[in-house]
Amino acid sequence: MHMFRIWIGASTADAVVRLAAQMLSTVVVARILSPAEFGLAALVLGVNTVMGAFIGLPFEESLSQRRRLYTAHLETALFASIFLTAAAILLSIVMGPLIERWVDAPGFAACLIVSSLLLLWQGPGAVSKAVARRSRRFVEISTCQALSTVIASILSIVTAIAGWGVYALLLQRLLPNVLYPMLSAVFLWSRGQKIWIPVRWHGARFQEIFRFSWLHLADVGVTSSAPAVLAFMVNAFFGAVTLGQLNIALRIVDPLRMALMGVGHNLAFSVLVRLQDDPARLVRTAGEIASGVAVVAVPAFVGLAASAPVLLPLLVGPGWELAVLLSQILCLAVGLSLPYRFFYSSYSALGRPEYGLIGSTIGLVCMAASFVVVAWIDGHFAAPVAFLIYELSTTIVALIYAQVLVRKGATEALLRIGRIWLAALIMAGIITGLYFRDHAPDISLANLLIIITTGAIAYPIALRLACRPCFQGFVSLLRNR
Repeated sequence: MHMFRIWIGASTADAVVRLAAQMLSTVVVARILSPAEFGLAALVLGVNTVMGAFIGLPFEESLSQRRRLYTAHLETALFASIFLTAAAILLSIVMGPLIERWVDAPGFAACLIVSSLLLLWQGPGAVSKAVARRSRRFVEISTCQALSTVIASILSIVTAIAGWGVYALLLQRLLPNVLYPMLSAVFLWSRGQKIWIPVRWHGARFQEIFRFSWLHLADVGVTSSAPAVLAFMVNAFFGAVTLGQLNIALRIVDPLRMALMGVGHNLAFSVLVRLQDDPARLVRTAGEIASGVAVVAVPAFVGLAASAPVLLPLLVGPGWELAVLLSQILCLAVGLSLPYRFFYSSYSALGRPEYGLIGSTIGLVCMAASFVVVAWIDGHFAAPVAFLIYELSTTIVALIYAQVLVRKGATEALLRIGRIWLAALIMAGIITGLYFRDHAPDISLANLLIIITTGAIAYPIALRLACRPCFQGFVSLLRNR
C-alpha cells in the first residue's frame, strides 16, 4: 500500500507538471501564431497520430499484458515498429503532396514528412515503457514523461519565437515521444542495466503477440483516426481558421485528459492485469477505479468548462473568442466519458481488445454522421457536437460490454458517477450564478483565482450532500496524497 501511494504521488506530480508545461507553452505560442497555423498543425498532427498509433501503442499494451515476456518479444516488437516507421515515412513522402493539394493547405507535405521522421523513436519508447510497466517502475515512467514534456515545451516556445510557426506546434506534441526513450535509457544506464536491445525478427514470438497486437492495433488506429477525420471535416466545411479555433480549444482540454488517462491507465492496468482469471471481479474493480477517477476528473472538467470564458482569453489572448464555447462543450464531453475509459482498460487487461475496437468504430461512425447532420442544420456547433457524440457512443459501448461480462457490472459505478456529476453541476451553477449571470466576465487573473477558489469550496460541500461515500473517499485521497 505504501508503494502504491508513492506511485500515485509520482503520477500525480507527473500529471501536474505536464499540464503546467503544456498550458504555459500554449499560452506563449497562441500569442505568436495565427489560427490558420493552428489549423494546419491540426491537419498534420491528425495524420501523424494515426501513423504513430500503428507503430508503438499496440506493442506496448501487448508486451505489458503478457504473463511471460522474453527478450525475443522485445526484439521482435522493435523490428516491427521500425519497419512500420519506415513505411510511414515513405507514405508521407508519397501522399503528403497529394493531401496538400486536396485540402489546399500549403506547407502540409513538408510538415508531415518532418513529423513522420519523429516517429522513429516511438517504437523504442513503447518497448521501454512496457518493460517499466511490467516492473512497476511508475516513478521512473512519471519522471521521464514529465521531463520530456518540459523540455519539449521549452523548445516549442523557442521555435515559435524564432519564427518556425507550425513546427513549434509539432515539437510541442511529438518531441516528448523522442525524448522519453532517451531519458529511460539514462535510468537504465544509472542502474547498470542493458540499454541496447538488438533489432531482430522472431516469427514464433511475433505470432505470440500478434493476436492481441493486431486487434489493439486496429482499435488504436480507429481511435486515433477520429481526431484526424474531425479535423479534415472541419477544414473541408469551414476552413483552416475555424479548425485553428477547434485546435486551440482542444489544447485547453487535451493536456488534462492525456495526463489523467495516461497516468490512470498505467496504474489501473497494473491492478487489472492481475485479475485476468476472474472477469467478474475485474469488471467490478474497473467500476471502482472509474468512480474514484470521476471524483477528481468530473469536477476538474466541469470547472474548466465553467471558467472557460475567463480562463481561455486570459491564456491565449484576443482573437480566439469562438474557441470558448468549443472548449466548454469539449470539456463536458471528456468529463462525461473519461471515467468509463477504465472499463476499456479492463477489457485490454482481460485480453479482449476487440471490445475497444468495436467501441471506437461505432464512435467514429456516429461522429461522422452527426457532424454532417449538424453542419447542415447549424454549422457553428457541428464540431463540438460530433466530438460529444463520439464520446457518448464509446461510453455506451463500454457499459454494454460490462453488462455482458457481469450482470449489473457497471450499475454501481454508473449510479455513483451520476451523483458525482450532480455535485459538479451544483458547483458549476454556483460559479455561473455568481460570476457570469448578467455581465461580461472580468478577464483577469484575480477573477480567475476567485472562481477557482469558489469551485474548490463549493464542490466538496456539494459532493458531501450528493454522495457521502464519494466525499469520504475524496477526503481520504487528500489525506493520503
